[in-house]
Amino acid sequence: MNKKHIASLLLLFLSFFLLQANASAHAYITNSTPVENESLDKAPKKVEIEFNEKIQSGFTVLNVLNSAGERVDKRDVAIDKKTQKSISVTLKDGLKNDVYTVEWRVLSADGHSVSGMIPFSIGELPKGVTLPKQQYTIDKSTMIAVGINKAFLYTGLCLYVGLLLFYFVWFRTDKLASPLGSRTKKLVYTALSFLTIGIITFLMVQTQTNTGMNFLESLRPRYLLETIASTKEGTVWIIQMLLLLVLWALHLYMERKQSYQMKRYWIIPGISIIGIILAKAFIGHPSSSPYDTPAIIFDFFHLIGASIWLGGILVIVFLLKEGIVAKNGEEHDQYWHTLQNYSHWALFSVAVLAISGAINASLLIPDFHSLVSTTYGVVLLIKAGLFLVMIGFGAYHLFSRLLLSRKKIYKTSIKMEMCLGILILLTTAVFTQLQTPTLPIDKPFYGEAELGYNENISLSISPKKTGVQNEFDINLFTNDRKPMEDVEQLSISLSHEGQKTNFTLKKTADGKYSGENLKLNQPGKWEATVHVLTKDFDSYEAPFSFQVR
Repeated sequence: MNKKHIASLLLLFLSFFLLQANASAHAYITNSTPVENESLDKAPKKVEIEFNEKIQSGFTVLNVLNSAGERVDKRDVAIDKKTQKSISVTLKDGLKNDVYTVEWRVLSADGHSVSGMIPFSIGELPKGVTLPKQQYTIDKSTMIAVGINKAFLYTGLCLYVGLLLFYFVWFRTDKLASPLGSRTKKLVYTALSFLTIGIITFLMVQTQTNTGMNFLESLRPRYLLETIASTKEGTVWIIQMLLLLVLWALHLYMERKQSYQMKRYWIIPGISIIGIILAKAFIGHPSSSPYDTPAIIFDFFHLIGASIWLGGILVIVFLLKEGIVAKNGEEHDQYWHTLQNYSHWALFSVAVLAISGAINASLLIPDFHSLVSTTYGVVLLIKAGLFLVMIGFGAYHLFSRLLLSRKKIYKTSIKMEMCLGILILLTTAVFTQLQTPTLPIDKPFYGEAELGYNENISLSISPKKTGVQNEFDINLFTNDRKPMEDVEQLSISLSHEGQKTNFTLKKTADGKYSGENLKLNQPGKWEATVHVLTKDFDSYEAPFSFQVR
């Protein structure tokens, strides 16, 4: 298989997973006031939306529009300072009966922009008017760009860390041979170029993600500055850019001095590249975990381990490729002595990868079903499989020196191992773009049913959780949504796993009944039956079912 075919397969692999990426958002709504499609008797004072994870302050949008498309909010969008998980906006006074739409956009903790709309109504709707459907979207237009950006960054990190440890630890020489010096120069500038492209374009791609605009429109200075000033990704970008400038300056100096083999010249570059990797660990999926601090720490070690393991083998093979097939001589000795020094670090990095990967997976994947049934879980399993196969190749090369006489077989396996390393880099770039698995959203319950020809009922249960007071609200109304006034008594029967309980609700207004209790005391499937008795002794029943978690 030639290089062109290998590149085509890798590109096909990357494109497939990017296009198949789950379109669900990285932050999702857990509660809203009003809830979607809710019909209110009077205008609320404000609109509030709560999310499952912390949201960032930049690029937050919360607009409330009437049916004519006019803004009816006071443009005072605020993020809850305590939880940082909810946004709210105050509404203008005197809102008329109408259909309203809440348009929202937020930047989640992992740097992904999500948006949507929530419809609700005030008062009786005119005949023939219906509420629009709720929309909930994540921008997919930038997913390929972000994946390619991260592929550049991860490749640059691997090559540079491998090169750093090659000269600082693994390779022992006082003077560089001409081919090695020339290859080192090429590899240094290749690694720095990949890092430069990855870091500089990150700001552009992230800004496009934040705004949801096309690429050229998002490059306006005010959007770039807002990303830098008001998002976590902007802070990380500034730090990485400063450290990247340090790397370029130091390597220009090292090239002038011809001092790549001198260890002391690699100390500051080593600190700089560790700083770039540490800054990278503060963005992405780990930062959105409920246990963000340990997740960020283990992600940092995971990036370090991957860079050592993949970067080490790529750099050694590129710089000392003659030693792969040499039976003896200086080239043979340099290659195998360097590979032996690398093997100890590789074993350590594999252990770090396994431990940090397993711990981070346990923090981000809620259950086994999510591991085998979600795109995120499947790609994680593929990544783990490639990881195990590459370990197998590494063990084969380390313990099979007796096979050196079979040059063709050995050269083929080296190429396969390098292709696996590149494949793992691409898988990682895709992996960071996928939605982390989440448990099903546990929203408050709302349902409507017909009682008779001109009698209807709605039941609302909030927050629909165990161990807390749950509010039961019932609205009885006619087909034209006027309240039913001839109700004598109303009660609810709850049933769960054969156990039943009954309670009555107090009348708060014509056709409206409410009450609070702790009856929902166990998770699982519940059945609620509403019993209505009219003053004419007509009785109605309306069954509802819902899940409590």
